[in-house]
Amino acid sequence: MLSKLSSRIFERTSHASLSCPVAETQGENHVGTSLEKAILLANSTSLDAPFVGVIWLWCFSHFYSSSIEIHHYLILFSVTWLSYAGDRLLDSIRMPAALAKPHRHVFSTIYFKPLIFTWVLVAVLSILYLLHFLSRAEIGWGICLLVLLSIYFLGCFYIPRLARGLLPRELLVGLFFSSATHFFVLVQMSHWSFYSVWTFVCFMSLCSLNCLLISRWELSSDKQVGEITFFTTKPDQMHRLRPVLILFIGMQVIACSTVIFAGRIPVFEMSVLSSAILLLVLDRSSLGSHLKPVLADFALFTPCVFLSLV
Repeated sequence: MLSKLSSRIFERTSHASLSCPVAETQGENHVGTSLEKAILLANSTSLDAPFVGVIWLWCFSHFYSSSIEIHHYLILFSVTWLSYAGDRLLDSIRMPAALAKPHRHVFSTIYFKPLIFTWVLVAVLSILYLLHFLSRAEIGWGICLLVLLSIYFLGCFYIPRLARGLLPRELLVGLFFSSATHFFVLVQMSHWSFYSVWTFVCFMSLCSLNCLLISRWELSSDKQVGEITFFTTKPDQMHRLRPVLILFIGMQVIACSTVIFAGRIPVFEMSVLSSAILLLVLDRSSLGSHLKPVLADFALFTPCVFLSLV
């Protein structure tokens, strides 16, 4: 089943596939094609973002010494998937016949019925699961975040230009991701420290830059389908994104140096710095526009490397 789905997605994007050197063997081409299909499938099914969230929750729990259990990871994974998949399903309803959709929206349109069934099932199971495992304080704060997110989603569906004009999606994603990954850590803290604010803002900035890059790479297709993003409404700001990313990298270099001089291992700072550098490399690469947005999320997997070394 998954093989058929990935093949269908890949067929729809094969016109923009990576160019391969003539000297490569058929076996190498097959491996590369299979890997590309797997990456596209993970993105199309909205599974890459939940894994990013789980990895960064693991990172935050490490240096905040929080008591994070397996149910916290499962709840974060399901909530993140519901948010991303729900956003794509709403887009599929709002523009069902639009042409030149990104592959992830094509997937949501083709498999709308099984995806909506899966979404409802996961939503019901997640509610039952979190009601059983979470404390009243966690449930209370979670409901507040859910209400705010629901209002924004409804605004994007019925009045997309006004809603995304007031709060660009790229900024909201960064805010949501940083809030979700910090949530179970911060509710266990008696008070917020300067460092907790620092990690929150830095990770929010990294996620927002990730989304802004994707919006720039997909500008052409977004315009064709009438999607409202930061750069479809402010195309004159596109040239400023790379300098901002380079400035962000410079700030992280200074932060890493400061933490090292303080006698600590900069796990968080090195993870953020590495992800930002990977995004810059990806932005400057000649990869196809259909692969860059997919790989942008995988560039945020860097905590796995640094946490395995400490």
